[in-house]
Amino acid sequence: MPNITVITPPDKVYNFNKSILLIYPDTTIKDELQNIIQDIDADFNLYLYSLDDKEQNIPWLLDLVKQCDKIIFNVDASSFEVRQLASFIIAHQNVFWLTKEAETVYNNLSSNRIYDLSFLTTGDFCESQEQ
Repeated sequence: MPNITVITPPDKVYNFNKSILLIYPDTTIKDELQNIIQDIDADFNLYLYSLDDKEQNIPWLLDLVKQCDKIIFNVDASSFEVRQLASFIIAHQNVFWLTKEAETVYNNLSSNRIYDLSFLTTGDFCESQEQ
């Protein structure tokens, strides 16, 4: 089991670990991530953003979208302010997004729509962690 550094606004950690940002994760996302990280050996940073409307820290969020290796964005659970930025966030190549809507304009911005977190079990994030 890796050492996981959990970070919330307004804090940031500057180290060489891989970083994941969860934007408004629901219980399903958290549970699935917990199951996946049991098979990862290397340490990593886990940023969490799920502030209510009165506590928003948009500059922190936008900085982390650029800084983190992988971002998992639950569009449906996001706040009004964050949803206004959804197209900007989703347009980044490192953002993987979830929504229950069948058809959405976000499909035109990004092909990184996901339905679960299985993509974390393969690819560069998992491979680089095992070295």
